[in-house]
Amino acid sequence: MRLILIILISLSFPAMAEIYKWTDASGQVHFGNQPPPGKKQQVEIRESSPGAMGSDQKYSGHDSDILRQSRELDRKHQNQQLDRAQGQYNSRIAEIREDYDNRPDYVCTGSNNRLKEAQERWQSVKRQGYSIDDKRYYEQRIQSLKNSRDNLCR
Repeated sequence: MRLILIILISLSFPAMAEIYKWTDASGQVHFGNQPPPGKKQQVEIRESSPGAMGSDQKYSGHDSDILRQSRELDRKHQNQQLDRAQGQYNSRIAEIREDYDNRPDYVCTGSNNRLKEAQERWQSVKRQGYSIDDKRYYEQRIQSLKNSRDNLCR
């Protein structure tokens, strides 16, 4: 633990080093961690927040009118797209519901057809003569098909 602490402290010393700035005879500016021979001018390093605009503090903390208008137009455009998408969604839902309501109900239709066929068959058997077993069979079959139809065609 002590070793880690010593390493961290020793690594922090170079970060505290001074920075020097000098201009040579040809007018070129140099920076370094040691002063040039005979001259000593220390440079102060200021801390700044990310995104700071430097010396131009006119718009710092305030949005310019152009940025505000741009954001407002973007928001308006997004709202228009959202409204358009919502309208398309609602019209598609209405189409699906209409299609669903207008389609034939094949299960109910089939149940009605089976009931009608059994009733017609019973009428045909009645005209030709029937036994008590035939009567019981057709009455039970017709009642069963009516119950089935009532359950399926709600």
